[in-house]
Amino acid sequence: MRISSPAGFRRTFAAGVALISLFAVSACSLADASNTPPSPKKGGTLFVNLQNGIGQLDPQRTYNATDMNVLELTTRTLTTYRTTAGHESEIVPDLATDTGRPSDNNTTWKFTLKPGMKWEGGEPVVCSQVKYGIERYYSTLMDGTVPYPRTYLVDNATPYQGPWVGDNNGGKGLESIQCTDEHTIVFHLQRPVGDFGYTVALSTFAPVLPEKDTHLDYEKHPYSNGPYKLSGDLTKDGLTLVRNGFWTEQNDQIRKAYPDKIVFDFKTDDAGIITNQLIEDQGDARNMVMLDGNVASNFLQQVVNDSDLVKHAITGPTGSIRYFAINTKVIPNIACRQALIYAFDRRKFRTVGGGSVSGDYATTIIPPGVQGHKNFDLFDSLANPEGDPDKAISIMNDQAAAKKPCPSTIKVAFPDTPLRRRQAATVVEAYQLAGIQVVQVPLDPGTYYETGIGDWTSNDYAMMLAGWVPDWASGSAILPSLFDGRHISPKDPVTGKSANNTNFSLFNDPQVNSQIDVALSEADPARQATLWGDLDQQIQQQAVTIPIIYEKAIRLTGSNVGGGSISPAFGMPDLASLGLLQP
Repeated sequence: MRISSPAGFRRTFAAGVALISLFAVSACSLADASNTPPSPKKGGTLFVNLQNGIGQLDPQRTYNATDMNVLELTTRTLTTYRTTAGHESEIVPDLATDTGRPSDNNTTWKFTLKPGMKWEGGEPVVCSQVKYGIERYYSTLMDGTVPYPRTYLVDNATPYQGPWVGDNNGGKGLESIQCTDEHTIVFHLQRPVGDFGYTVALSTFAPVLPEKDTHLDYEKHPYSNGPYKLSGDLTKDGLTLVRNGFWTEQNDQIRKAYPDKIVFDFKTDDAGIITNQLIEDQGDARNMVMLDGNVASNFLQQVVNDSDLVKHAITGPTGSIRYFAINTKVIPNIACRQALIYAFDRRKFRTVGGGSVSGDYATTIIPPGVQGHKNFDLFDSLANPEGDPDKAISIMNDQAAAKKPCPSTIKVAFPDTPLRRRQAATVVEAYQLAGIQVVQVPLDPGTYYETGIGDWTSNDYAMMLAGWVPDWASGSAILPSLFDGRHISPKDPVTGKSANNTNFSLFNDPQVNSQIDVALSEADPARQATLWGDLDQQIQQQAVTIPIIYEKAIRLTGSNVGGGSISPAFGMPDLASLGLLQP
């Protein structure tokens, strides 16, 4: 999902876990509060607090989990997610009648559009608009986009540059997408992809009505085919959505569309102010939800210990992983990378972020609850959450004796926010115990992923703090993006720079690349899950990351808000299910 955030999640998860209490908190009591949320009713105005705002709403350019959550209300895709009990997700039809019909060994996928779907102006939603929307993604003017279309779809004989160039390839556009009629769309893929039905749930594959396309200005006011449409443009201060009168509940089984109006307010200054307003529960705060920020640290104990307040806490696993990527170009010696893993102190890092309530210690890149998760702990991290500096020193001494010395000083990059600075300080302390000096490199949160650590051409950081929420609940939405060496972003021929690289470790192993192809082509979900789990373990054996935490969300609502649950697709409250108990 997007594409970066001040808290440091790619596609991910826009807010991450805020600085919360250092005291022990019962995660069970929080989890119990959201097991049976009350059902909302139709009507009223829902207020949504966004501490990090909305980046933009162009479906082809959006790759931020928050933005995608908002787009779910205005922009439908061929398939989408239905959240079920237990914080799992399943793919279901949305614009299409089913989740796709593969053929030719999963290299051809056909979808049929439902009849009767309309845009906010009453125009019918048809195949050519889906094709056009995807073609927009190929424009050279697009930035920060999801990588899958270019790696999955067959390109034209001449590299395709989008519908805005010339006559759009003689009017044929991207030839790997065919509309056999206005209700049937066919995709031709470069290689077999067994779960392509999940891929088309991304907003990248959403339709755009060509007559309403304002090119790069489309991000401010996309044309809606969902239950809501924009009332005015997206601004730096907020956004207001109102009902789309041409949307019908009969052809949309996912979006509940409870409120008449949804007002997004961007309060970026202090999570404590918003938390306090929700606790006081007066005025508009009664109808408000925290979307991308957790309960503030000084209020967490009050929320947990108050039986009324805890009922209004939306909690659960985000499906995300927080980790450090180790740069294999800066530290090519695998033994030296292993020393960094052994010396890392997960306990202090997590304590600063709120302790156990903020998440569970991680030993894998594929989180629990995601297809492909496999339990393994290669570096005894769970037995030694505070790290094992003696083991790290022993490894480094062996390398020095073999005349392959490990670096005694390393650069560590992280988003420059209060929480991340405090967590970076724990890294400095941990590595001092192993005789490693850390040079802290705080980077602009707003450009952290795009050019901060996403430009590998000028990147000499040994370690980079990162986070990832998978685009769908499978290893196929994690391992290819983070570890396929063929996806390392190329240099721009003019500037010599790179941007939006997600393989932060610059890991390029031909055997791993080949096994990624094998897993992607596997059509049987159980078998594919096994392949991803085994591959995750194989990659971790190369010591290219330090998994830290499988993160959890702790959000608060006003007393009149119901329907809250953490969406596994976005790692935050699911906007499509929220509403007011008494409109």
